[in-house]
Amino acid sequence: MLKGQIISNISNLYQVQIENKTKNEIIECMPRGKMKQDEISPVVGDYVEIEKLEKEENKGVICNILPRSMYSKRPKLANLTQMVLVISLKSPKPDFMLLDKQLAYTEYLKVKPIICINKVDLGTKEQIQKIREIYEAIGYTVIQTNAKEKKGIEALKKLLLGQITAFSGNSGARKI
Repeated sequence: MLKGQIISNISNLYQVQIENKTKNEIIECMPRGKMKQDEISPVVGDYVEIEKLEKEENKGVICNILPRSMYSKRPKLANLTQMVLVISLKSPKPDFMLLDKQLAYTEYLKVKPIICINKVDLGTKEQIQKIREIYEAIGYTVIQTNAKEKKGIEALKKLLLGQITAFSGNSGARKI
């Protein structure tokens, strides 16, 4: 049995990254039929045990879901350590009600929120400073990016190292 983590799920085909220090191996897996009978569904972020199929390279079957440190029903995710909440300054304009709801949800899930102000080139320094002041004053990490021009991306990458992260934001916020 191999151990790994589910990094993607498309149409009940799971991409499982195998715990292997020498190379980055991804195995495409389907859940074992018994899981459906037991109404157990693997989700992105789950640590799982898999068996590789002998006749097909890089294919396998998920045999067991290991205990979760956290679980979210919507979106279906497990074992997150942090969530990057992306807002843009324009196109679309910032939706602070949505951001506040997302912050409350991350607190409920007990995962670290990071606020990412994207499209900073479309706003003013005063707008950015006001947002930073409000959210940093209550203890949140706030970063600035311009995904299109790749500004602030290195700082974001540093925050992602060693973490299991999901990105969230309103449509058009250009999640990196």
